[in-house]
Amino acid sequence: MGKAIGIDLGTTNSCAAIFENGKARLITYKGGETTIPSVFAIDQEGNRLVGYEAKQQAQLNPQNTVAASKRLIGRNFHSKTIDKVRQVFTYEMVEGEQSDILVKVKDQVFTLEQISAAILREIKRVAEDSLGEEVDQAVITVPAYFNDRQRQAVRSAGALANLKVLRVLNEPTAAALAYGLGRNLSARVAVYDLGGGTFDISVIDIKDRIFEVVATGGDTFLGGVDFDDRVMQKILRDFLEEHGVDLSWDRVAIQRIRDASEEAKIKLSTVSTTRIHVPYISNGDAGPLDVDLEFTRADLEKLTDDLVQRTIQTCERIIVEAGCTVKQVDEMLLVGGQSRMPLVQSQVTQFIGKPPSKGVNPDEAVAIGAAMMAHSLAGVGTGTEGLTLLDVLPMPIGINKTDGSMHVLFKKNQPLPDYKTRTLTTSKENQRSIMLRLYQGESKYCEDNERLGTFVFSGIRKAPRGKVQIEVTFHIDSEGILGLTARDKATGQTVESQLKLGKGGRGSRKKRKKRQEAKPKPQQAAPAPLTMPTSGLAEQLAADKAVPISKPAPKTEGKGAATAELSPKRDEKKGFWAWLKGLIGLS
Repeated sequence: MGKAIGIDLGTTNSCAAIFENGKARLITYKGGETTIPSVFAIDQEGNRLVGYEAKQQAQLNPQNTVAASKRLIGRNFHSKTIDKVRQVFTYEMVEGEQSDILVKVKDQVFTLEQISAAILREIKRVAEDSLGEEVDQAVITVPAYFNDRQRQAVRSAGALANLKVLRVLNEPTAAALAYGLGRNLSARVAVYDLGGGTFDISVIDIKDRIFEVVATGGDTFLGGVDFDDRVMQKILRDFLEEHGVDLSWDRVAIQRIRDASEEAKIKLSTVSTTRIHVPYISNGDAGPLDVDLEFTRADLEKLTDDLVQRTIQTCERIIVEAGCTVKQVDEMLLVGGQSRMPLVQSQVTQFIGKPPSKGVNPDEAVAIGAAMMAHSLAGVGTGTEGLTLLDVLPMPIGINKTDGSMHVLFKKNQPLPDYKTRTLTTSKENQRSIMLRLYQGESKYCEDNERLGTFVFSGIRKAPRGKVQIEVTFHIDSEGILGLTARDKATGQTVESQLKLGKGGRGSRKKRKKRQEAKPKPQQAAPAPLTMPTSGLAEQLAADKAVPISKPAPKTEGKGAATAELSPKRDEKKGFWAWLKGLIGLS
């Protein structure tokens, strides 16, 4: 049997760790790095790229580069939350047969599980090269606020990467393991985890080797990429007002500005002022135009203060749900790269009444804790004996009622594992099947929650209405993953159940497609890219003030793919690409 490792599958970066010789350590790459960008791409020659290679070419190939896919995995294409994501990324998203989200890269369509599996396979390969042994088992971490479908999807991605997933572990819990295991503690800690794409807060009681989660919550659409986006939005608006050129239609410009925004944000954690310089971003009447400005920490904090306040508000709510006060929390651990921001640290200090703990490395703690759990579950060696995790359900799970509200089966912060039993009955003569929709979320109404799927119980024996009773047992395991079994109460026979994901069956998909095809297609002066953060920014501002508008001309990019970019003269364009390739180190 091969080695077991812990994997922090992150939104922006991922890393892995292993527990051996009594301690955990990060697995390093050839260049000494301990992280890998969570990026997948297909280049112009059709080569599949993962990690640093994929990120390096993103500026020249943004439409075929998939980043931050963790925000999409396990989501329903028709989910209201996806509307937010669809406005952020430069790659195309399409609907799958089960109303899942697929991404289109170079005329190839991938599931989000396949994208995550490609990243996991690269981590597995690097770990095997580093350790000199086969790696075939892993504990993979997820945000505590991930729902059932998202957790199932991560498990599937691990299987596609030829890994036996020992457990899907919540990121704050993993960080608590890294902090407390082996220290003989008796403390209540709160783990504030602000990563690249998600925010989690968990209140955890540590008693030696017993880690009991009391309450957890978070926001799967709040993370470092949102801070980057605020900076990028400001740059786009300032450039439009100064030069009258709307860069929001240009994928390449967007990618370059986004990268520069992220770099500036990171620098401002250690310095008070930095320069954002993106040369030759466009053409003006007098020649090339650059993005070139001085950006201060105060500017960043003004743009993102409300994002930090959202995290504090969530912390307040979860501590109340834990049945305690801020003063009863012994330590606040900061985890995730975005938690390095000085504004985050000052606001957390003000909230908790004392500086946060320095007991864990924000970038390493999750992978280290996952490695400890992997070592314990694999049952090899010493150092993690007696480790016990007691987790809770991050958000309620329930079924739909006739009035559209959700009947809660499992409450939020329900200790895991757990099970509930309900009895269903037929409503028609000789009814052969029963359909049951399951939802997860904190709203009172089903339509505002995430649909986990529709269970169809078939092969029910023929009988008069109401004479057949089906006993359904819902069970949630220690990872927060839902399963169920069903039996006929009268005969004791198992009833076949099938899970159907998505918004509807094949018939409803055909109806939606016909409706879409019947709609008249409006003519556009310049076709918008498929997923731009602020495409048509000029039109948004024009309502407020008169701004001379310059739109980039449309360009065909591959077969049937419409996009738009700036249109300098041909010889200038050729020189620009050669210069840009040299700038970012591509031959």
